[in-house]
Amino acid sequence: MTVQSKNYRLTALALSTLWAVAASAQEAAVPPAPAATEAGTTVEASGDRKGVTEEMVVTGSRIRRKDLTTPAPVTVITREQFEASGKTTIGDFLQTLPEQGNAPNFQLNTGGVNYGADGTTRINLRSLGVQRTLVLINGRRVVPGGLGASAAVDLNTIPTEAIERVEVLKDGASAVYGSDAVAGVVNIITRRNYNGTDVGAMYGLSAHGDAQTFDAHVTTGHSDEKTSAIFSIRYYDQKESLLRDRDWAGQALDYDYTPGAGANPSGSSRTPQGTVRFDEDPNNPGQPLCNGNPLCTSLTANGWKVGQRYIRTDLPAGTPGVSCGPNKLGQVNCFRRFNSKSPDNNNTGNDFYNFAAVNYLTIPSRTLQAFSSGDVKLSGVRAYYEASYVQRNSTQNAAPMPLNPADYNNLFVSKDNVYNPFGVDLNYLGRRLVEFGNRTYSEELGTFRVVTGLEGTLPKVMGPLQGWFWDAAMNYGKTSGTFTTGGSFRNSRVGNAVGPSALNAAGRPVCVTTPGDLSTTIAGCAPINLIGGPNNGSIDPSQIGYLGYTGTSRAFDALFSVGANVGGDLFTIAADRPVSLALGYEFRRQSGSQVADPIVASGDSADFNFQSTQGYFNSNEAYAELSVPLLANVTGVKDLEASVAARYVNYNTFGSNFTYKFGARYTPIPDFTIRGTFSTAFRAPSISELYLGATENDPSATDPCANLTGASQKLIDQCHATGVKGNGSGDTGVQELTRNGGNPNLKAETAKSYSVGIVLTPTMVKGLSVTVDYFNISIENAVGTIGAPNILQGCYANFNQDYCALIVRNNAGAIQYLSDVNQNIGKKTTAGIDFAIKYTTPQSAFGRFGFSFDANWLAYLDNTLNLATGTQTIHGKGNYDLGALPAFKANAGVEWGFERFSAGLIGRFIGSFKECSSPGDPTTAAGGLCNIYNPVTGQTDFNPNSRDVGAYVQLDLHAGYSILSGAGKTSFFVGVSNLTDKQPPYIYSAALANSDPSTYDYLGRYVYGRVQHKF
Repeated sequence: MTVQSKNYRLTALALSTLWAVAASAQEAAVPPAPAATEAGTTVEASGDRKGVTEEMVVTGSRIRRKDLTTPAPVTVITREQFEASGKTTIGDFLQTLPEQGNAPNFQLNTGGVNYGADGTTRINLRSLGVQRTLVLINGRRVVPGGLGASAAVDLNTIPTEAIERVEVLKDGASAVYGSDAVAGVVNIITRRNYNGTDVGAMYGLSAHGDAQTFDAHVTTGHSDEKTSAIFSIRYYDQKESLLRDRDWAGQALDYDYTPGAGANPSGSSRTPQGTVRFDEDPNNPGQPLCNGNPLCTSLTANGWKVGQRYIRTDLPAGTPGVSCGPNKLGQVNCFRRFNSKSPDNNNTGNDFYNFAAVNYLTIPSRTLQAFSSGDVKLSGVRAYYEASYVQRNSTQNAAPMPLNPADYNNLFVSKDNVYNPFGVDLNYLGRRLVEFGNRTYSEELGTFRVVTGLEGTLPKVMGPLQGWFWDAAMNYGKTSGTFTTGGSFRNSRVGNAVGPSALNAAGRPVCVTTPGDLSTTIAGCAPINLIGGPNNGSIDPSQIGYLGYTGTSRAFDALFSVGANVGGDLFTIAADRPVSLALGYEFRRQSGSQVADPIVASGDSADFNFQSTQGYFNSNEAYAELSVPLLANVTGVKDLEASVAARYVNYNTFGSNFTYKFGARYTPIPDFTIRGTFSTAFRAPSISELYLGATENDPSATDPCANLTGASQKLIDQCHATGVKGNGSGDTGVQELTRNGGNPNLKAETAKSYSVGIVLTPTMVKGLSVTVDYFNISIENAVGTIGAPNILQGCYANFNQDYCALIVRNNAGAIQYLSDVNQNIGKKTTAGIDFAIKYTTPQSAFGRFGFSFDANWLAYLDNTLNLATGTQTIHGKGNYDLGALPAFKANAGVEWGFERFSAGLIGRFIGSFKECSSPGDPTTAAGGLCNIYNPVTGQTDFNPNSRDVGAYVQLDLHAGYSILSGAGKTSFFVGVSNLTDKQPPYIYSAALANSDPSTYDYLGRYVYGRVQHKF
């Protein structure tokens, strides 16, 4: 046995002991590391594995080796660390890593099939997009999950109980794994050689008594010298929580950057009572388009102005400021001025409809997971399999559907409608259809995955290749299911319902195509009363049945790949390890579709419309990797190693590409290592990016032309040039409809990245390790969309006609939609430093302590947009233009173990950043950007209307106790997440809940208990 092998055995044994929690009543319990462990500073050795000296493959390399030290930074997360955290899914845990940000999770409750709110949980290393982080299981790809033709893996489809550890490569790895490994790789390593049975359950709920979570599992396995098998099943059920049950989220808010103003109650002008606004009468300048009608006369007498909104009220006639008048049925409706300081709107201080009150804070989700793997050894060959199935049911919701006919295909409420009391066609009449109930978006998705293969070593007949390791495997996965929407209505029927109407022979209102002509009655149509008020039965079931519908769309993603790898040792140069080579080939086919409900596909839904998406791509790929230990155990060189990898790919969608990667690791003394990499990478456009059917979303944004009072003449002229009339569009909403779509002419993304770092493990301080790594990533031909705030700012703040051409307004001048399809928008660049300290104390009379500190400092993250008139760079660091991107994030923790006890405290810090006002309007934050392009200087200036989003600190506490008996080991764990009940900081330009669900904890204080028995 070599000295190195002996040291490896001793190190692995020590760490195996270190990570065991309450292993027995006689030995001291050792705390799991409170945060992730850096590969290269320690060696992973799980109790599930036999023989710690077996050769292994560390993420980011195909070379098999006995140590896990590589030139690239790899973080290792053990099963014990995950269990101690109190997180119920691996996705929730991974989203707490400092190097990760802005990924969807179960707190995202914004509707829209392309918005990310589909119940998935994803990971976004370096905040470069979930599609640029590659997720693997045991080094093999995983089928995407979501609503069909998805671009990334849903971490909810990873069988949690099957996980042994997670390796996170914080470096580009296209040369090793192919497309998508641009920002990094997450490799889930599953359990093997497991003997025993593990039964456990967990229950938790928030301090508000909601978001109840139940999680139960059974895992059993058997392993001997010839065979092994493991089977696990898990049931997970999380209930919902609502925004209205949190003080900080229950009321929709906006922020006025005018000095001394601050936050104000906000919401939607589409109210349950009904809100009306009139444009200027072209034949009577300065007067509203409503003359000669008694109600109009009364309103004028009360100071009616062009562009002023009025809301229906139950206050009686004769009340100051209230105007009343009958409709054609003799029903009297009263109106008063819509303002922000109304006494009769449930004392909320404004007339806006508070859509936040009925939205989910966290979505309900139910998951059933089953996993099995095993192998059998026959004549030097190991046959193996992995199989899993995950069924997920989840639901998002939104406030009841708003209806303003002008928003849908330029419709209007006819002057001949029996419910119209004004006697003129109404371009703006907004009504919140609370009678329809909440809008719902439900997913029922199943994910199946199977891997089977053979592996072994080459026999003597292979001559110099004798002993080389080889494997060949097939990998198939499929996600399929349905996406169901409810609570919306059909556009085509709105026109009939608000068009001309009359009374039939029975005295009931019916829809007609010709005013006063019952022979033109529209069968089945019931006129809708948008001004009758929500408490007067103004909308009856027949109207709901005529307008409403339930839509069901179908989704699937499929992945098929076959591949073979071979690798072994070549020769030795001047080190104690030989030069090693790995070669391989893979064929991959990925397909997906999203088949839209017929009503949605035709554009007839008043909610989110989208057209079907369908496509596939094939790739043939070959790689080679060479590990070159150059020198070892001489003066000044403990270890010196170089590595090189290259991959050739050919896609049927964009052609061929060649990538490469170089790495080096230098250890002058055992205490100190310098490491670095340089690599090129690529990312093939996904099926969704290539073939996405036209899809509607409503991102956070406001119309700069909503109110032109006091605006500059240049802005007024620009607004009028794009279709706005009079004194503004009057559209004060905080979201704007956007149409996205695929682009089959997209080019592949290319990238260059490099990293350099140091690893310090001083022998004088046993158990201490320090790592510092600098990273730099640059992506060319980045695929993406411009974004609604950028389009609006580009047109109305930068006066760029390229952006204006993407804005479509209706006949009334309000924004109908923004066109924002996928394109190679330009360049993404980012750089920063990862920093980690780990220290575990020796065993003492007080037990053993573990300390950790993991941090990420962001130097910059920039998006450069290529436009016909030039380029524009959006600087994301330190502001909210590209998501929450503080300069500094960190996790810190302490763990303690003593005999059968364990306890720990973990802290999470997220630094501050800026949020800015919307373009051209300092009175609102929605859609605001801090980067303002100056077309004169060609530079990007900082928006002076800004506010600080404060730093955030969250503390999680947990403890455990184990009991040994003749029946095995029983462990009890309790914990409190967000111990201090810290609420997230306000972000007023966020889409919902007044903050960012991808960055902060929404639930507040959360208490849980878990029991586990192993025998």
